[in-house]
This record gives sequence, structure tokens and C-alpha cells, in this order.
Amino acid sequence: MIAILSDIHGNLEALEAVLADAAAFNVDAVYCLGDLIGYGPDPIPCIEYAMSWDIVVRGNFDNAAISDDDLSGWTAFHARKTVLRFRSQLNQHSRRHSITDFLSSLPTHLNTTDALYVHGSPRNYLNEYLFPEDTYNPRKMGSLEPLFRSLCFCGRTHIPGIFHRDALAWGFTSPAKCDHQYPLSDDKVICNVGSVGQPRDGDPRASYVLFTPDNITFRRVDYDVDLTSRKIRNDEDDDFPGQRVRDGR
Repeated sequence: MIAILSDIHGNLEALEAVLADAAAFNVDAVYCLGDLIGYGPDPIPCIEYAMSWDIVVRGNFDNAAISDDDLSGWTAFHARKTVLRFRSQLNQHSRRHSITDFLSSLPTHLNTTDALYVHGSPRNYLNEYLFPEDTYNPRKMGSLEPLFRSLCFCGRTHIPGIFHRDALAWGFTSPAKCDHQYPLSDDKVICNVGSVGQPRDGDPRASYVLFTPDNITFRRVDYDVDLTSRKIRNDEDDDFPGQRVRDGR
């Protein structure tokens, strides 16, 4: 059994709660689909956890963290600000070289016999969003279909669920609609594992999945949201990221 995490975004309280939950299932490995940093107040401790995991692929925030530009193309104010703040924190950290080397070494994707693992989508590993409503866009979904064998895991949108291709069309099933268990079959499947650190489906609990060759289990885990939001409030000059954590949006 594998625990698959994504979009931790510097939320240490959520990450530690998820790792404790996964340990109760005696998982064989921990995989992460990127975005270790951004928004949350504790990116470096989250990266230090990730350095011991079996597989970590690069997210768009991780990629920006090791670039040397000013991110002028990032129109999301808080996203850009937290990446620039992380760079400043890292420059003052005693392990900055090993952390930078780790982030620089992250692959953009991993293709195994079981699945394709990406942050964004099978077409654009880092940056493409795949939303539930994209199932109404047959051109987009059709372009993704040839790019993986049968199963793909992704993050990026912070919205957990299953995109499934049957004989007729693509559909989307939320965790609640499948009672948080999705048995795997011969249908093509893209699983968004949701976000550990900043869910955006209206549920503030941390999200991740447990994966076996036959089944995907969606997990939601309570953590000290108030503590995280207080730390964000102390670290930011406004409370927008803290409010998002509290609201799960």
C-alpha cells in the first residue's frame, strides 16, 4: 500500500497529521506529487520530511523556488509572495545547499508499471489544471488519454476525485459519491489526490489517498487548522491564506 500526497504547501500541522494517519495503515511507501512550498508558514520542515520519502515529483511552486527570476509572470499575488519569501528563508538556513540540491533533483514526472505520477496533468506535468468540469471538454480529455497507459495520479487543483473513461465518455466521481473507495478496473483513470495543506473543495481537512493495485482510498484527516492559520497570520501582512486554510477553499 502506498500513501500518495500532494500540494502540502508548507502546512506542517496538516502534513504531520497525514503522516500519522498513513502510519496507522502500515504503508509501504510515501509518494508526493509536488508543491511542498507556498502559502503555508513552514516550508522548510515540510521539505525535510519529503527528503526521506520514496518518490517526490516536482510541482510548479517547487520549480519556481529554484529559479532565479522575479516571477513577474505570476499574477496571483499571495502565491508569488510566498515563493519569494521562501527563497529568502532558504538563503538564511543552515541546510540551504542540501535543500536546494534536493529540489533541483526532483523529476517532473514518474512513469512506473503501475501509474504515471505528475503534479499537473499527463500533458503538462507542472502547470496544467484538470478540473471536474473538464469532463465536459471532450477535446481536452481526448488529448490526455493517449499520454498514459491506464492510471495517472495528479494534484494541482487541490480538488480530490476520480476522472474515469468508460466505453462512452469521461466522467468525474467525487470521493463522497464513491464512499471514498474507488475499485480499479480496465477503465482509464486519472486520480486527483487533493491537497494536504490547502484543500479547495470546501472541506478544510487534509486530503490524501491510499493506493493498492486494486483500489484507491480517499482519506480526510483533521489537524490543528487554527494553529496553522495563526502562524500564517503572524507571517503575513494579511490573512487571506489563513482564511483559505480555515474555509477549505
